[in-house]
Amino acid sequence: MLRISQVKTRDTDRRSIEHALMKKLGLKNGDLKHWTIYRRSVDARHHDVTFSWIIDAQLRNEARHLTKKDVRPTPEKPAPFRPKGVIALKTPPVVAGFGPAGMFAALDLAEHGYRPIVLERGQKIEQRRQDVDHFWKTGELDPESNVQFGEGGAGAFSDGKLTTRSRDPLVDELLETLHAHGASLDILVDAYPHIGTDAFEAIIQSIRRRILELGGEIRFGARLEEVKIEDDRLTAINVNGRWEPCQALILALGHSASDTLRQLHEDGIHMESKPFQVGVRIEHPQRFINEAMLHDFKDDPRLIPARYTLTAMADNGKGIYTFCMCPGGYVIASSAQPGQLVVNGMSYADRAGENANSALLVQVNESDYGPGLFDGLAYQEEIEKRAFALSPDYRAPVQKAADYLEGVVSESLSTRPTYEPGTVPADLNTLFSDEVNHALHQGLLDFERKVPGFLEGTMTGVETRASSAIRIPRDKVTRMGDEGIYPSGEGSGYAGGIMTSAIDGVKSARALMDRYAPCAQSDTE
Repeated sequence: MLRISQVKTRDTDRRSIEHALMKKLGLKNGDLKHWTIYRRSVDARHHDVTFSWIIDAQLRNEARHLTKKDVRPTPEKPAPFRPKGVIALKTPPVVAGFGPAGMFAALDLAEHGYRPIVLERGQKIEQRRQDVDHFWKTGELDPESNVQFGEGGAGAFSDGKLTTRSRDPLVDELLETLHAHGASLDILVDAYPHIGTDAFEAIIQSIRRRILELGGEIRFGARLEEVKIEDDRLTAINVNGRWEPCQALILALGHSASDTLRQLHEDGIHMESKPFQVGVRIEHPQRFINEAMLHDFKDDPRLIPARYTLTAMADNGKGIYTFCMCPGGYVIASSAQPGQLVVNGMSYADRAGENANSALLVQVNESDYGPGLFDGLAYQEEIEKRAFALSPDYRAPVQKAADYLEGVVSESLSTRPTYEPGTVPADLNTLFSDEVNHALHQGLLDFERKVPGFLEGTMTGVETRASSAIRIPRDKVTRMGDEGIYPSGEGSGYAGGIMTSAIDGVKSARALMDRYAPCAQSDTE
């Protein structure tokens, strides 16, 4: 089997793809035995539309094609993982957090007979959806069931992007797992796969059912409060005020559990500060983005709503970039702590919303917030409190990008904001430091040169949770911090987004299984 890339067509039917493949390789009738699509993408630059395919093909006399451009052997699938652990667990492994990292770690443990116990401080996705909808309608926040906390993690209320730059073989394995639990077949072949927040809910429920079927346990409203470390080894955990023995713990808390992180540091878990990002969401009409990116093909029914990625470097050394762009999406209220205002972006599976939105972020580091371990968290929280103070009912401050550059409150907006429970006009310059504002100003001017009309967008503040401000160090081989503790995912400082978090969770689970053997059934009864 050979993998052939850069197979170009103008249409998407199988006959056109097969014709282009045979032409590219100079094949004759009978040379092509079988072929499947591995990846597909579209290029609408240069005022033209070209579909690009990566094809896995079985050919007659394959060896003579290997020297051709864009041809290589199809990689073999990795052998199925088999645990090698020999240290018998006395209690089931515990997974703290049921976002992407914790969810896929728990699923992998369950599939291999480890019957994990999952602790999730928030609620099931069904209840969580009701709590979040109530918050968006009324501004009444539940600090334990919201966009950040609950089954599925923050990824459950997002665009559901599955893109990653990682070439790890686990990418394909996890995409296949998601498809097995209900995701569209498209995610297996799209170059930029996404699920959508509405479709993700059923997938989360399916994964939950599978873990329970395999003997796992999932506790909702279960908060990890403390850990006990003796002689650099985990011995027990405190859940909702009750101590339980624990030998192996995957910490997959997510980036918003700052209260838990502070307590775990007091308990002796080593942590370090890391750079992160602060900024806003910016919205434009999706039609404007389609015109800017797709040109004459903005209404082509073969094309999905356009996306964009923009980067710039300010003269003060700070990078500015767009992140987590949501075509046809919505800016959403993402607060988890009372008195702090946080926004994020979300799309449904059809990406049919009127607006496109993206985070517009500036990199910050110790020179901005100080050298202390939790100085970054305090800096992040202070920005969120300033935003909340502008309208203490979770209405978000908004400003036209052009007015932000002038430092004036917008009298009108070219792009209607989608944020609920509502917005208030404000000068977003008051929320950030001079250094961050300077960088954002320069970035916006650069983006206006690249995409004329960009400054007509509506900025909504503030986006501060794109990544964690804390990292929990771990050994590169064992993936442990203290013995028995496996820091994992976004909250531990090792991932950003659904796929990288899920990959990190699975790797932590497999490191655990390569050290420990499952506890006997009788040990837990």
